[in-house]
Amino acid sequence: MRLIWLTDIHLNFLLDEEVDNFLLLVRAQQPDAVLLTGDIGEAQSVEPILQNLAEAWRWPIYFVLGNHDFYGGSIAGVRADATALGRRQANLQYLTALDVIELTPTVGLIGDDGWADARLGNYEQSLVMMNDYRLIAELAPLTKQLRWPKLKELGDQAAQHIRCVLPPALAKYPKVILGTHVPPLRDACWHEGQASNDEWLPHFTCKAMGDAILEIMRANPQRQLTVYCGHTHSPGICQPLPNVVIHTGSAKYGSPMVQEVIEVF
Repeated sequence: MRLIWLTDIHLNFLLDEEVDNFLLLVRAQQPDAVLLTGDIGEAQSVEPILQNLAEAWRWPIYFVLGNHDFYGGSIAGVRADATALGRRQANLQYLTALDVIELTPTVGLIGDDGWADARLGNYEQSLVMMNDYRLIAELAPLTKQLRWPKLKELGDQAAQHIRCVLPPALAKYPKVILGTHVPPLRDACWHEGQASNDEWLPHFTCKAMGDAILEIMRANPQRQLTVYCGHTHSPGICQPLPNVVIHTGSAKYGSPMVQEVIEVF
């Protein structure tokens, strides 16, 4: 099957004509399914955008949410709406709310939004002030110090989901694809051709998920995991283990692109 990978498409920045052109661009790839790894719109626009994609593309759309998708709303509220939308719209599948999905008899698909959990880099000294910390209901009222345990909690939730779904997926499928928004390792957090520095790493990596992935995959050396993520807007590939490859996608506001056509066997 042909799986099209998209990430950080930010369709809320586009005019209607530009959205239509993007829909045609993806359609021209003749996919069997789409993997969308977050930053689709913002809290008020993400559901209409997903519905538009589902109507324009009749094939399955497997998606996770990115940090931008919660701007102007709450994490809990947007996730609940995405879960409900997936139940209503057959070709929209919100991976964070699901177990493993079979793509082929030998390849399974899992996913989770992930969250930058401030465990890598130097959160205490970092002067970065993400819009997440101003525009998301669960984070906006918190001081920097009080925000830290909340970020860790969100990262732990993502890791726990992966710990629940990855082992049974590996038990059934020799190859597993994992879609997430936030890079799970330092080496996957690309910026202009190299790993981000300690100033930015706390806000762009989910260490808890990375730890879970590495632990599980070390215990399953005969199985293969391929991770697709975004968030940094800079492309790169890293291979932390012989059986794990992590692809980080490129992005530019106002110019959504097809990251990769994945031939799934």
